[in-house]
Amino acid sequence: MRHSEFMRPHDVEVGHTYRVRITQRDNPARFITGDPRKAEADLLMLSWTLEAVHEFDLTVTATGQTLGDEPAVTGVRVADTSHISTPLPRETAERLGLPTDVEYVVEGVLKDAVTGRIVSRPTGETMTVPVAWLAAQVDGLQ
Repeated sequence: MRHSEFMRPHDVEVGHTYRVRITQRDNPARFITGDPRKAEADLLMLSWTLEAVHEFDLTVTATGQTLGDEPAVTGVRVADTSHISTPLPRETAERLGLPTDVEYVVEGVLKDAVTGRIVSRPTGETMTVPVAWLAAQVDGLQ
């Protein structure tokens, strides 16, 4: 059972940022779908099962959602990442000797060309989480 500090579905408002707190007791693995179209979300749930506690801020973009049979919200989490994914221009593919009738995407790690150090940049990812994982409102009055 959650403590009274955790949110209830009718307390959550679109546009507000909430702290998400996930513990192994929450068992995120139960939300893994096995649907290939949801592989990224499934991997995220799996990674959360391996951590004792995982916390992050989520800005809610939609309420009234469900995840499994639990009330849920959809929102955006901003996190630093060094992972990049960018289309490979057709001209570059041709110079590399690749067939030009295929569209390519280059994925990898962003590095400083001079120092070789990995560079992080903020990125937003959309996700749906159970309302029970929202611990407290971060912005505005708490």
